[in-house]
Amino acid sequence: MLCVKENHPNLYDSILFADIDPRGPLMPSSTHETTIKDHARIEVRRCHAYAAIERLYKSEDWQDLASFAVVERLRTVGDHTSTERVFYISSLPADAERIAPAVRSHWEIENRLHWCLDVQFNEDQSRVRSGYVANNLAIVRHIVMNLLRLNTTRKASIKSKRMLAATIDEFRAELLGVMT
Repeated sequence: MLCVKENHPNLYDSILFADIDPRGPLMPSSTHETTIKDHARIEVRRCHAYAAIERLYKSEDWQDLASFAVVERLRTVGDHTSTERVFYISSLPADAERIAPAVRSHWEIENRLHWCLDVQFNEDQSRVRSGYVANNLAIVRHIVMNLLRLNTTRKASIKSKRMLAATIDEFRAELLGVMT
């Protein structure tokens, strides 16, 4: 499952305009819809899966490509409703009921890992680019984040635990499993 963004403009456009293609409108092979009411909001997710990969720009360049999907999210909070459409290509068959949870789990990973690295560790602001330094620092950040998450002795945010580890030797030793 790969998210298709505007950095692949031809592929993106071939999905975006698939329903107005000169060869005729494209109908989804399957559709799946879920509605979630939680935290004072209503979110409707619709997944439309398509098997017609021959309509995609340079589809032969994507090994094992079997389908593409359009996921719409309608989110209502109070009186405000927003809509978002996201495109995916996949090696899965054009089964929307199977693709929808795969998309959801992709975003769960994105939110849990990358968002935390970006916000809590300011990873996007890092200007380290030479040699193996960037990879080594990324590994260290992942280790630190995992150590902070695995620690259940204190109920605190990642940010608070980082501050505690920076200022309290005993807590830092506890995180590292070092006996003092």
